[in-house]
Amino acid sequence: MNNTAVRIIVGAIGIPLIIASAIIGNTTFLVFCVILAFFCMNEFYNLFEAPVRPPSTLTRWFGGISLHKTVFLLISTVIVVCFYFEKFNFVLILYFVMFTFLILVEVFKTDKHFEAIGTWLLSVLYISTPFGLLGLMASSKFMTLFEGNYAIICLVLVWVSDTFAFFGGKLLGRHKLAERISPKKTWEGSFIGFLFTLITGFIIWQFFYHDLSLLHWLSISIIVGLFAQIGDLFESNLKRSVKVKDSSNLIPGHGGALDRFDSILFAVPALYIFLYLKSTL
Repeated sequence: MNNTAVRIIVGAIGIPLIIASAIIGNTTFLVFCVILAFFCMNEFYNLFEAPVRPPSTLTRWFGGISLHKTVFLLISTVIVVCFYFEKFNFVLILYFVMFTFLILVEVFKTDKHFEAIGTWLLSVLYISTPFGLLGLMASSKFMTLFEGNYAIICLVLVWVSDTFAFFGGKLLGRHKLAERISPKKTWEGSFIGFLFTLITGFIIWQFFYHDLSLLHWLSISIIVGLFAQIGDLFESNLKRSVKVKDSSNLIPGHGGALDRFDSILFAVPALYIFLYLKSTL
């Protein structure tokens, strides 16, 4: 079975399960976001930090384990939970705890690489924060306040963008979008993905949220469609910098969790900022 067929089968099984958990929302979807953030953070860590010694039988699947990695993953996943419960002051505290921990680690290491502090802090902003916001969007309080389940909406729009950009590029792609970063991405695929994101946003408005303005839904579709592709390119650039094709082999046909959900990591914060500003201005 070729990779595209595996990709379709896994998507056909996984997407309904994710949508179902988002429909249930609240702590059910929070658990999904915490687990996914953990896997993505683990993959990010493995991309940039080779284990000091070969992983044991029990930790080989995680790429090895250490005190540094354990604390890193623990703080990162707790941040996701804090966002869900809107404990934003706790999030700031955890950011500071992470920063202090990373500094102390580098100070007492024999081989010092202070640039690593920036890498690990970036990962918290890049992965933990978006998944925390995604979990928050599926909470009853957020859905009541903003009159919609924007977690599902964001996921659907991102998946449409990724799917049509992928197949549009395979069928019609001629001009490279960013060949140095991702040789297979094309301008044609990017345009097709963005176009179908707008069409999907219009369909969602027409059949589910007609009480809200069309401009609101076009704005959401444009924001998600644009930032989903930026997220995809950013993760491709990360992998290119460490010379790997996939962040892991966790998901058959898709690579790692970070490969599959990279677009969401930029689209979710952008959508949240839009909704927040719209509600306050």
